[in-house]
Amino acid sequence: MKNLILSCILSTFLLGTSSLFSKTWSDLEEERDVKIYGSERSLKYKASNIFYDIEDWKDHYSVRVLGFYRYYDYPLSKSKTVFPFYHHIQSKKDNREYKRILNVNVTKENDSIDQSFFPFVFLGNTTKSSYLVAIPFFYQRNRETENVFGFPVLPILYFHNKKESSDDHYNYTRLLTLFHYETSGKRGLSEVSFTPLVYYSKENYLFLPLLLYYQNFRSTYHEYWLGPLYYSKDQSKEERLFVVFPLLGSYISPTKEFDFFFPIYLNIKDSEEDYHINLFWYTKVHNANVNLATDDRNIYLDYDFGLFYNLVGISKRSKLNIKDLFKRNDLASSIKPELKKKREFNRENSDEFTGYQLLFGIFSYERADTKKHIRLLPFAWFTWDEASEDKVVLLPPFFPIWLSYVSDDLEYKIIFPFYGKQKDQTSQIQSYLINGYIKEEYKQDNRIERSYLWPIVNVYQSDVDSGHRVLPFYIYNQTKNEKSFKSNTYTLVSSYTDISNQNYNRKEFLIWPVWISYDSYDFKHQESVKTLWFTPFFYRKVRDSNVRTNLFWLIDWEFESNNPVRPKTFVESKQDAAKESLSHLLVFPFYYTNSSFSIIPFSFNSWSNEEFTTFTLLNYYSSKKDGHYYNFLYLLESQNSPSFFQVRGCRDYFFSFQKQPNLINRMTFLWLGYDHTNYKKTINFFPIIRTTKEDQETSKLFGPFIYYKSKSEEEVTELALAGIGYYHNHTKSDNQYSTYVLLGIIYQEKTELERGFLKRGSLWGWLWEYQTEDTGYEKFSILKLFSYAKETDGSKKILGIRI
Repeated sequence: MKNLILSCILSTFLLGTSSLFSKTWSDLEEERDVKIYGSERSLKYKASNIFYDIEDWKDHYSVRVLGFYRYYDYPLSKSKTVFPFYHHIQSKKDNREYKRILNVNVTKENDSIDQSFFPFVFLGNTTKSSYLVAIPFFYQRNRETENVFGFPVLPILYFHNKKESSDDHYNYTRLLTLFHYETSGKRGLSEVSFTPLVYYSKENYLFLPLLLYYQNFRSTYHEYWLGPLYYSKDQSKEERLFVVFPLLGSYISPTKEFDFFFPIYLNIKDSEEDYHINLFWYTKVHNANVNLATDDRNIYLDYDFGLFYNLVGISKRSKLNIKDLFKRNDLASSIKPELKKKREFNRENSDEFTGYQLLFGIFSYERADTKKHIRLLPFAWFTWDEASEDKVVLLPPFFPIWLSYVSDDLEYKIIFPFYGKQKDQTSQIQSYLINGYIKEEYKQDNRIERSYLWPIVNVYQSDVDSGHRVLPFYIYNQTKNEKSFKSNTYTLVSSYTDISNQNYNRKEFLIWPVWISYDSYDFKHQESVKTLWFTPFFYRKVRDSNVRTNLFWLIDWEFESNNPVRPKTFVESKQDAAKESLSHLLVFPFYYTNSSFSIIPFSFNSWSNEEFTTFTLLNYYSSKKDGHYYNFLYLLESQNSPSFFQVRGCRDYFFSFQKQPNLINRMTFLWLGYDHTNYKKTINFFPIIRTTKEDQETSKLFGPFIYYKSKSEEEVTELALAGIGYYHNHTKSDNQYSTYVLLGIIYQEKTELERGFLKRGSLWGWLWEYQTEDTGYEKFSILKLFSYAKETDGSKKILGIRI
């Protein structure tokens, strides 16, 4: 709807702009642009002189008088113009017509009529629509299915749009840009907004910014948000997200799933990992479940049983029949025992499957055909194949209580639920009483990590980082190397960050809404900087050369040090303060420095040993030892320096005086005076005399257009008595010229580049006229009564009669 409002205002502007000029259609205008002269003109014009031209030949008739009156009747259109009061053009081949009387315009095209009283009123209509604009009062547009009314000014006082479709009707109303509502026949009140309190849509959304509530409900996408609670569902992408920050979360998509209850429940599943951790110990009884499954070869019986939400869980698959004795290629080869982050086989790609889970998935055992999986969190899945020659000890065979495997590069032992060990070439993990105590050692960066009731309590340390946590109350971590250090501390209500290196130190503390930040820069060969923020109440920045302090954004001051070499601290002694000078002081709206004073935004003043500047009550004044500058809204300006002096009004248009030592550059009043600036010299005492001189162009004017001459490398123009007594123009590049004496009454001479046309005569050819062309055409006439002509084919005519 915002686009609709913008289009209304834009269309109003375009309508006004188009009315500045006469309405034209290119196909109707182009037929009048053909130049006719010489032998062709003698055939098509029955009268032609400086006052008027009458054209009359097949389907072409026109009359032109002194450029003020024009009438055309051509094959495509008829038009009449009385400049600048009246213009009318009408097409002969279709329904197009335009008429203008002064600033009243009427345009007809096909079934539409547009009218305007420029620049205030614009209106128009077609068989299916109409509009009316009264600038700046209101805008109205009616269509067969839509009605728009409003005030096209800012702020928008009122705007209304009514729209109808085949099965419903809609209404949109906005008041003062703050309140808007929409209604429809079927839905009733469908949308309401009152900025910035509420945004409501009956079927789509509800947004209450002050309450942090948002709801968006569409056909394929649902979204809700209330403070820390957020929910979204995208049916097109098959995604769903639910979060109660920071305690609960759940996300499901075709490629990834996770859900958590921080800090005691976590489930992650994607293409690479599959982890399930549950320390909540709540009960949810699962019933036994039996299903039949098939593929293109076999029929399977699947069985699932869970007790107390997988405190104990069993999953089995048995093959009931075999078709064509096919065998699975992925079971044909044995594998060497190895560690996997994610299972590579499951019940769906197996013929025979047995799986057990204990303690909510912390201990898991699975057998698929000849392959086996076993895992005790936080260990990885240990995978082996009964067909391999590696010896894996598993006792008792029907239930995994003790597992042991040892090779040169891998060791995996489980004595459930008392002890577990996983060791390879890069790491070693030991677990006691499941997650009661876990110790991890990694060769990379010499990392050692210990967990108690994992993941609640954890401590780790390495050559590059260290940290500890007690969930959900406290988390601490740090990274370090030879050159830098960084630590982060988080609690339920705060955060703290400490960053430092050889040249920089930063400390940041947040307990909403208070934020405290400390920065310290100390680069070699550069000034040290210390900054302290206590938002939104206090700011302090300390350099070796100055100290700046701010309170509540409205009070600000800065001291400059007389001893910039001495490093500064945030607290200075009285002796140190005595060595400082006040740089600036702001107590809004007053602002003071040792060289300026301002009352924002009314007065600004600055001074120094060399200069004083002020801007007060629309007056600007700057004074220096060697000169000054003054300006009052450009209505009056003055400026002087040892090499220049100027005083002028309205940017030289009213009066101007410029002077250099021993030379006056400009001295004008209105259009009168002398100007020798910008590589151009002008003496203007019009209507007595006006002369200009540039590098390659000069012009002279004497009297009120008694005589004028302009000369450049390309063109020469001369006029006497405003061109009435004498007119001459000559372009040098094509050697074309025209000459008129007493507007052609005494004498006229004119050339045209095409066909080498030359015309001479008196009284616009009525007294006598002589025309020649390179084509061999000649014509001589006296009083338009006697004429002699030689045509291009060599024939001769006297009084129009061939001889």
